[in-house]
Amino acid sequence: MAIPTKYDIEFSCGHKETKDLSKTAPGKRKARSFGLGKNFVCSRCFKKQGHDALEKQNQQQLVDAGAFESEYQLPAIQGTQKQINWATRVRYEVLAEIVDSDESESDQRTAVHVIDVAKAIPKAGWWLDNCTDKSLTVDDLIELITTAVEDDAGRDEVQLENPF
Repeated sequence: MAIPTKYDIEFSCGHKETKDLSKTAPGKRKARSFGLGKNFVCSRCFKKQGHDALEKQNQQQLVDAGAFESEYQLPAIQGTQKQINWATRVRYEVLAEIVDSDESESDQRTAVHVIDVAKAIPKAGWWLDNCTDKSLTVDDLIELITTAVEDDAGRDEVQLENPF
């Protein structure tokens, strides 16, 4: 009789799954299945825990972003609800990074100027299109934000090509 490679495991969450333990040595499979069941949750519960943790982190970022918006009197982001949530977090991360990098007096003035310019960019699409690249430095972000409204100095708000 062959040693089984697939085991029905009852996990600590109470759910059962069949796991392929063919990559585990035959003499250690039974102990491995027992250890998996005792110490781990099933894949569905594991994914749900990860999703719940991500939701909690995103909600905390939105709370922090709301406080930042109030402190600096930033206008509300405009777009769909999904865009608003994402762009609010992006704008908060970008502007907080710029504000936190103000070491000298000129950096502080630059940060204040960038915040003032950012008030004229309420469209979620602009923040998502221009500021989500992780390779951008603080100087790149400052240039992106300040040049977004340079040509439109007389307007209250930046007009974008794409109305969405």
